[in-house]
Amino acid sequence: MLPMTQVKVMMGVGSVLVILCSVFLGVFPVIFNSIVDKMLVVRNDSEVFDAFVSPPVPIYMQFWLFNVTNPDEIRFSGAKPVLQEVGPFTYEEVRVKYSFEWDDYEGTVSYLQNKSYMFREDLSNGLKESDPITTINVLMVSLAASLAQHPALLVLLELLFLRFSQTLFIRRAVGDLLFRGYPEPLLAELTRLFGDPRGNNGRFGIFYPVNNTNDKRYEVKTGANGMDDFLNIQAWNESDSLHYWHGPGDEYCNMINGTDGSQYPPRVTRDTVLRLYTSELCRSLYLTYEKDLKHHGIPVYRFIPPPEVLADPMDNHDNLCYCVPDTDHCLGAGMLNLQPCLGLPMILSTPHFYQGDEVELAKLVGLNPSKADHETIIDVEPRTGVAMFAAKKMQLNVPLKPYGSLPSFKNVPEVIFPILWVNESASVNEDDAREVRNAVFVPFVVVDAICGCLIAAGAVLLLVGGFKFLHIKPECSFVALHSTALAESHVKRAAGQQKL
Repeated sequence: MLPMTQVKVMMGVGSVLVILCSVFLGVFPVIFNSIVDKMLVVRNDSEVFDAFVSPPVPIYMQFWLFNVTNPDEIRFSGAKPVLQEVGPFTYEEVRVKYSFEWDDYEGTVSYLQNKSYMFREDLSNGLKESDPITTINVLMVSLAASLAQHPALLVLLELLFLRFSQTLFIRRAVGDLLFRGYPEPLLAELTRLFGDPRGNNGRFGIFYPVNNTNDKRYEVKTGANGMDDFLNIQAWNESDSLHYWHGPGDEYCNMINGTDGSQYPPRVTRDTVLRLYTSELCRSLYLTYEKDLKHHGIPVYRFIPPPEVLADPMDNHDNLCYCVPDTDHCLGAGMLNLQPCLGLPMILSTPHFYQGDEVELAKLVGLNPSKADHETIIDVEPRTGVAMFAAKKMQLNVPLKPYGSLPSFKNVPEVIFPILWVNESASVNEDDAREVRNAVFVPFVVVDAICGCLIAAGAVLLLVGGFKFLHIKPECSFVALHSTALAESHVKRAAGQQKL
């Protein structure tokens, strides 16, 4: 092959390799995203449907209960409560979706979801459901708080307390306090008089009888009409908004925003705001980016609730609509009155009042708020929107104070009294993380490696071709000059011969 032909071949092949591979590197993410979008769409015949029906990642509910160490001093002398945290009591949470209704035009699916809880003693550090805890009598405080504005009914309530031997502090097994419930004669009598809308059957427990029940119907986007709102909740309990909150700006407080927190639309960025709704919270929340981390080697973005989400309503007026019954009765930072939602005067807060009301925190002994232990976090793999690790943390409290003329509450201090806090968490294990890594990162590594090698090869061909071209050009010039000189010599010789 002639030298110039070699140069042309090398330069041509090198240019093609560099250009085509560079273009492919640019369009591959688009191709990959399109493939991921199609794989994530929820259909009853899709690969992800089984995982949608029942999450393959174990979910755990860990409970820390507050054991009251000075109940008599609180009851009779108004002493500051001294609390001892006991836990974790770990339960495995099993979720199963069923009763699906598909709307192909809107790209939605609605469903019911049962949640059941099984105690895991092996994950509870030697603690048992039978372990006793001294805690505040939630039923007694709830009744007093609910009837505090009705003096005539308070007299009847005190008679019921006496008849059924109610005491402000009780000692019960943890399993009875949580999911099993325990026989409560006072509740049985109230049920006989006023009916049993909750189906308690004369038993009381903080989470009784919610085990193996659903929390109403959800409707979510399947992704069939686009991934921007993938799995966003469109309606809950047959409504696209809540109806609990009636303060200023109640449209904001009653919004149902985001997903359930286990999955978000793909292509999450550091500027993304993650929105979350679960019925237990009785409101929507949002989380913002905090930092980059790795989960079993997979890059993730950590998101946390910014302080303004649960800020004091006087500081963040968006929260004024959470004041119950009006803005003259707002709670401090980090607290939410669940009365409109649960029908009971329970108060939701951050664990140990983390980033919460310092005044309420100072009224108690035994609380030690910390970011590491008490902050809600979600770690998201950005390309797919999958939550690789999530820990949703909240605390349940009751408002304790002297209620009217009730002798049972005559000397008690006024305090938001903690009962327990819970961490609902899920973490993708190393084997599943490896599958995610193989599916999400390996294609990019392979494409980058192949295209990088081909671009390098193309660059080498261009360099060699250019080098050859530079060396061929002087030789060609020399030959051309030599040929010209010979031609001129021949011309001169011929001219001389003609003269002779």
